[in-house]
Amino acid sequence: MLGERLWKPLALIALVALSYWGLSSWRYAAGHTDGKDEADRAWQAKWSQRDAGEAQAITDNVMLTLNIMNQAVEANRNAKHQIALESQRAARDIAVAIAGDDCASRPVPAVAAQRLRQYADSVRSGASSTTER
Repeated sequence: MLGERLWKPLALIALVALSYWGLSSWRYAAGHTDGKDEADRAWQAKWSQRDAGEAQAITDNVMLTLNIMNQAVEANRNAKHQIALESQRAARDIAVAIAGDDCASRPVPAVAAQRLRQYADSVRSGASSTTER
């Protein structure tokens, strides 16, 4: 009766609605995937640039640190060389100054020798404690 007459139009409406829903889902997914792929590519490019920038900054910092350390080593080497030269000059000057003096042939008093040893030890311990820090 009424149900027998309406089932064909209702089936046709349901078929059209399902077809429309399927087609719109398919189009939405196709359009959404294209945009998603584009967004993924943009995101990956952005992060790749960021990672490259970080890697460059790290490399620059390492190179700067190495340069600073090399400069410090070179300055230390130069300072040691200057100290050695100054010691040689002082020894030469002292040798020239006392060459004709009879004190050069006399032994150094024990008290003076002990005091000089103590002073030399304090200089050595002070120099080694600053290099160990």
